[in-house]
Amino acid sequence: MSEPSSEAERPRAGWRAWWRSAPVRRARAVAYWAAMAALVVAVVRRYVPDYDLPDLGPAPALEYAALDGGTARLGDAAGEVVVVNVWATWCPPCVVETPGFVDLAEEFEGDVRFFGVSVDEDVEAVRAFVERHGVPYRVLVGPNRAGPPLAAPVLPTTVVIDRRGRVRMRHEGLLLEPALRPVLRTLVREG
Repeated sequence: MSEPSSEAERPRAGWRAWWRSAPVRRARAVAYWAAMAALVVAVVRRYVPDYDLPDLGPAPALEYAALDGGTARLGDAAGEVVVVNVWATWCPPCVVETPGFVDLAEEFEGDVRFFGVSVDEDVEAVRAFVERHGVPYRVLVGPNRAGPPLAAPVLPTTVVIDRRGRVRMRHEGLLLEPALRPVLRTLVREG
């Protein structure tokens, strides 16, 4: 390292030497790995559902127009495990999780009923999305006729309801198939 050429560069040279010193390098490494660990914890908490499945209260009253015609009511699924997914065609995480929901709906056919609640205003865009992704479950559109809309401050939001009509899981954000499958297996086994 060359000698600083001016008085102004001397403090910077001292700072650089301090920054490159072994104790500071070790402290930076520890801080880096602590930040990485905090990031991993945050990601896991955000994307992995609560597998304890606590009772979060009664299922909300839902009644929507169904994309395939008629009306769909959550009450019609009484005694079944139900997954309600609030989503939109323009929501990237919603698009990412849709194939997994399609696979799970087919895997758990007869044991779990799926509903997709679209917040889109353009029903034709919803119809095109459903056809493109081969969504086998009922997709609901428009306002909730039975009360306030299902609270979904984040898209997507997924609510899982047990056979007794109790909300057992509420997940805001991307929910992938491998994370939801054990929840559904547990609730189906509860009988």
